[in-house]
Amino acid sequence: MLKETSAATSMVCPSCADGHVEEVLELPDAVTRRFFIPCPEVVRVEVDLNDLRQWTIDLDAVAALIAAVLALNGEVRSVSSGRLWRLGTTKLGACSREVMLLRKPDFEDGPAVAAHIGLTGRPIVLFAGGEPDPAIWPGRTPACVALSRVLFHDGTSLQVNALLLHELVSKSDDLQSQLHAIPVDLKGKKLMVRRQLKAELASHLDDSNLVAAYRQHGSVREAAKALTAERGTPITKDVVQRAIARAGGAKAVMNMEDSESVGRSVASHRRDRAKKTQQYRN
Repeated sequence: MLKETSAATSMVCPSCADGHVEEVLELPDAVTRRFFIPCPEVVRVEVDLNDLRQWTIDLDAVAALIAAVLALNGEVRSVSSGRLWRLGTTKLGACSREVMLLRKPDFEDGPAVAAHIGLTGRPIVLFAGGEPDPAIWPGRTPACVALSRVLFHDGTSLQVNALLLHELVSKSDDLQSQLHAIPVDLKGKKLMVRRQLKAELASHLDDSNLVAAYRQHGSVREAAKALTAERGTPITKDVVQRAIARAGGAKAVMNMEDSESVGRSVASHRRDRAKKTQQYRN
């Protein structure tokens, strides 16, 4: 995921302990290219070329990895260097949808970058960075999903929550259908968007909800079944299992319950002692 970039033009002096930083200069009239930095202590310190090598994240490789994890069809193509990629297509319902990756949509040039997505089709836009302002889209707002909500690393490899991704895309599609089907003014549109966001937040389960369900029901399967019945949305046991893993594992989660019980018991004893002391004083 890394690629070599331009060589360093300054560096910390390797001969001094005070960590002073100096500009890298080329030795004049050298047969082969040689570099040095000036130093107040030893006058000149020669620098190895390998010490000037620098690396940066290969964003095209990251885009290709995301496309592979999502199992998309077609080739990954960079549309705007370092900002926008066409990742491929996916089947959602009966339709084939194009999937885009947008980086830093909240920057000043967001509208110019978003314009490359085009006005046709119903693309799914995965974004990394700040939430894109609806005003950046030249036409109908596409289904936008934050990468951080649907992608995660399990300690071994990158994984996708496909169920949540499809759910978020469907909700976004429904919202856009409402906005374009009903003639409302700008204030009405803002109110509709606000209601949709509240509904989405209400349906989103964080780790505390998943862990609490596991502690209550005692098994991953029963917790998933109870949450599915409560929310009206399928919650898989894998989702519950990952939340437990992030919380430190099943043993840590159950010990957490014991610790809270002890804490409540200690607090209760303290209150009882305080009451008795007050009674003695009276």
